Amino acid sequence: MKHPSFVLLLAVSILVPLMFSACAPAGEVAEGPSEPPPPPPPMPGDFVTVPEGEFIMGSDERPDTAKNQPQLYEPEHKVTLPAFEISIFEVTNGEFARFQIESDYVAEGNWRQYYNIGKEDYPVANVTFQDAQEYCKWIGGRLPTEQEWEKAARGTDGRPYPWGDEYNALNSNTNDTGTGNTVEAGYVPADESPYGVHDLFGNVTEWTSDKLQPYPKSPARRDPNFTRGYIVVRGASYAIRGSSFKLFTRGAYLPKSQFGIGFRCVKDLPQEGGEEPPG
Repeated sequence: MKHPSFVLLLAVSILVPLMFSACAPAGEVAEGPSEPPPPPPPMPGDFVTVPEGEFIMGSDERPDTAKNQPQLYEPEHKVTLPAFEISIFEVTNGEFARFQIESDYVAEGNWRQYYNIGKEDYPVANVTFQDAQEYCKWIGGRLPTEQEWEKAARGTDGRPYPWGDEYNALNSNTNDTGTGNTVEAGYVPADESPYGVHDLFGNVTEWTSDKLQPYPKSPARRDPNFTRGYIVVRGASYAIRGSSFKLFTRGAYLPKSQFGIGFRCVKDLPQEGGEEPPG
């Protein structure tokens, strides 16, 4: 008769290998559940959704040097928009070059002035209003309205800068940083809105789809600039002093202007009930 301790030892020597072989393949160590891989970083040409809802547009703020002078961005008011998609980055030289190669449209603006080999991921600049419209149409989109642009930049809390309430010269590519030129899309990560849209404050000023018109109840409604056929542009640029600029600031140029202006596009989303948005 075998000794009990021998029987116990024999049982352990059989069970332990069986337990390990059931838990992990031969030659491998058992591991816990793996974390899902992080999402890839956004790339030029990617879009992000801005959800439907209300936001604060404009401002009642006046510069100290113009306390008695109505501003084009007055008054502060609330606007409700449906959901839409907007370019995460400004349209780049590489994207616009492809448009010129693959479409029949010949650009009006001298966009090549800002482009050389190696700057494919820099924002395209020196495009006219029509150039921007035609590109957005080519990719199945359109230029953002002034309201869409401001909501994408400010979120719903009325912030004056994409990153918050306080100005920081290092948070965007404006004249304050001294680069003297455009930089790669997304190069300054702090210039990101609450919705993850980049370079809305600096890099290049951007075309919108709207003519310059006074806001409802604007104290500046008699300003002669509203009668000159200007198209609204938004955002500062590498050439504009960022410390004198805020996201509600309105700029405007004639449609054939270039002046280093760039753009981004939006795409409509199906309306509630599955209907397509109006064209």
